[in-house]
Amino acid sequence: MTVIKNVAVVGATGLIGRPIVTGLLESKLFNVTVLTRDGARQRGLPTDVTVKQVDYDSLESLEAALKGQDALVSAMSFEAIHVQKNLVDAAASAGVKRIIPSEYGNDLLNPKLAAFPIYKPKIAIRERCEQKAKEYPSFSWTTIHNASFLGPDWTLDFIVDVKNRKADVKDGGDVLFCATTYADIAQAVIGIFTHLEETANRPVRISSANTTQNELIAMAKELGAADGWNLTYSKTEDLESEALRRWAEGDHSDEVIAMFINRAFIGKGWGGYFPVRDNDLLGIKGLEKDELRAVVKAAMER
Repeated sequence: MTVIKNVAVVGATGLIGRPIVTGLLESKLFNVTVLTRDGARQRGLPTDVTVKQVDYDSLESLEAALKGQDALVSAMSFEAIHVQKNLVDAAASAGVKRIIPSEYGNDLLNPKLAAFPIYKPKIAIRERCEQKAKEYPSFSWTTIHNASFLGPDWTLDFIVDVKNRKADVKDGGDVLFCATTYADIAQAVIGIFTHLEETANRPVRISSANTTQNELIAMAKELGAADGWNLTYSKTEDLESEALRRWAEGDHSDEVIAMFINRAFIGKGWGGYFPVRDNDLLGIKGLEKDELRAVVKAAMER
């Protein structure tokens, strides 16, 4: 029976990576090694983490760093997704048993999303994982689909800015979507490593809360933000059309990327709501309504 003990993490100091490192350590189940291009950037990591400096452009460097590692978790940022190609190749040849590439967010197995240019780099990496799993029988992969991110910070602001009482309400505001905290993403990683057979070579779909824009606005109003709201209204179909046009014209700005993302997780039937989830398998309890309300309250008071 395969057991995961030694875990390497890339992107360990980012918004997703740091909670993953914390969760792995707090579980007391794993030895954690952080791979980094710049060792100086890893200050502030727990002292029981091993840090290895690597050259992401060198397969030899990556293979050497991954020797003896049972698993690799990538939390690389959107801009660095393509860098994972060498990581996948090196992990497979170094004997890594499971890789979790950086595919957090929407369900990219939804064929509608495959046509969006912003997701093509992520899809290419997953396809690389699939290829290597065929070449190396001991190598496997899992991706984590969590739809929207959820916390009392920019992640909630992206959906509804409860602190400044403003939101662009999309498709009427009652479209149900999944939203997931960083802590539950970390728990998903732990759950994958403790349920290898059940999660091999497939995505897992998770959620901390299933909610809507209108529900979040209503919660904020109940918590004291009763008036002074600046609400605009849009259709994600229109956002998609504009995003495709502007992208084709060379506009790859954050504004255009946000249009694609909003279509992906709020557009009904586009993969932002998972009717079947892997929460129970992975040990994710999720949030009760009072706990979701507490996230909204913390965002209002920050």
